[in-house]
Amino acid sequence: MSNVTQISANISAETRELLERYVAIHGVKKSHLIETAVLHHLSALDAIPPDLVIPPTIEVSRKTGKIILSRIKSPKPPTKAMRELFNG
Repeated sequence: MSNVTQISANISAETRELLERYVAIHGVKKSHLIETAVLHHLSALDAIPPDLVIPPTIEVSRKTGKIILSRIKSPKPPTKAMRELFNG
């Protein structure tokens, strides 16, 4: 590996735990796993039309977050069309 460079990235504690667990179980090096994952991700982004890529997280404003939370806590009853759809 003569053409190698080092990068640094901040990741969540949960992601690090998953990474550590995976390399321990499968016996691969972290650097190999990370490079393979990045290459796989970039390849998928090239192959999939941008309008079909769904981001893994969605950011909403505090106001929108409060609305979503209130609807989760107190959902509206299903409409007739929803009941028909779910009942097949």
